[in-house]
Amino acid sequence: MTAVTSPWGKAKDTTLSARRAAAMALSAVLAGQSLNQCLPPLELRVELADRGFLRDLALGSCRHFQRLNALAKMLLSRPFGEEDQDLFALLIIGLYQLEIQKKAPHAAVHATVEVCEELGKGYAKSVINACLRRYAREYESLTPPLDENPVTASSHPKWLVKMLSKAWPEQFQDILDENNQRPPLCLRVNQRHGSREQYLERLQQAGIEAHAAEHSAVGIYLLESCDITALPGFADGDFSVQDEAAQLAAMLLAPQDGERILDACAAPGGKTCHLLESADARVVALDIEQNRLPRVHENLARLQLSAEVVCADMATPDVWWDGELFDAILLDAPCSATGVIRRHPDIKLLRRREDIAQLAQVQAQLLDTTWSLLKPGGRLLYATCSVLPEENSAQMQRFADANADAQLQTLDFCWGSACNAGRQLLPQRNGHDGFYYALLVKGAGTHA
Repeated sequence: MTAVTSPWGKAKDTTLSARRAAAMALSAVLAGQSLNQCLPPLELRVELADRGFLRDLALGSCRHFQRLNALAKMLLSRPFGEEDQDLFALLIIGLYQLEIQKKAPHAAVHATVEVCEELGKGYAKSVINACLRRYAREYESLTPPLDENPVTASSHPKWLVKMLSKAWPEQFQDILDENNQRPPLCLRVNQRHGSREQYLERLQQAGIEAHAAEHSAVGIYLLESCDITALPGFADGDFSVQDEAAQLAAMLLAPQDGERILDACAAPGGKTCHLLESADARVVALDIEQNRLPRVHENLARLQLSAEVVCADMATPDVWWDGELFDAILLDAPCSATGVIRRHPDIKLLRRREDIAQLAQVQAQLLDTTWSLLKPGGRLLYATCSVLPEENSAQMQRFADANADAQLQTLDFCWGSACNAGRQLLPQRNGHDGFYYALLVKGAGTHA
């Protein structure tokens, strides 16, 4: 294996075991990094055949962390010190294999314990071994109390359980359950290259089981996850990977040929590309994070599309805006991402209750700014991948009440639930993620 630069030190050419890499990833998450940040460089140091196992261990240990953390505390006679958080993460990885994956102890315990040597901490082997073997002996008495506590039963932080139960008293248990499922793989067919029916036929010919999405006219669900680069037409841009709920944005904004459209928080470019697949529009794809823009360019190039890509802060239009108002704006606002926890389970470890109010403030500022860039008669689609009303219906109602020229449009569809403002989708088993949409039209005759 060629040398790569480790995020924990100098360049190394050592191959990591999947369990060691997973422990390093979870340790980084516990220190405040996202899996999107820490996992990719670790994957490069794991043998190709073991990378799926690594992802399962890393994502699964985050997905069930609250339950596994409680178990670890029961099993440890004293907690690990700060210098040994990698060992604590390793214990969580071991418990994940036993409690969630239901691996036989003889298959998982020894392999997990041996990672202590890989970490250079052989002195901890006896502790990790004792904890895992005690769990294997006593799990029937250890786990029942966990099922009685909503935090450890659902593996969600207490603040989030409370917010979800308040917002969705009838559905919150289903939301918690869905957040702990593995998400399905959904494709968006590039309608410039062919129809959904044609692509479904190509998949069938390749022996790949798939079916049409229920709500998106260009969506396809695969029955099993796979290497998407090996699917027919990937290199030619015949499809993209995008959740079905996210695919609804282009349908709702309904871009028209010749329109000037702003995708206000564009990276990684999925919705930008979908807008361009739908119409010959002039799209400005703007994002504040420079390191995310290469993905936008890559997606545009693969799909053979063109947009004006700009790195700038949406909140300071005087720096980047040329003064020409937009016919339509898509504001996929920064949010808590509580609707996509099953795809990003580290959200449950990284997000805090106080983040919601801070995010709502950012969203309000972005709404005010983007509204000033919209033509009279223009359309603004507000979207989040959140299921919390503070970021969604309450946010939109506040904005509509404060702006007399903001006309909320009724979204009367068979998907999601109508709110006092906009429409909310909740995560569905083998279906779409949690998402929120509200469509505004700017009253004619008003001025920016």
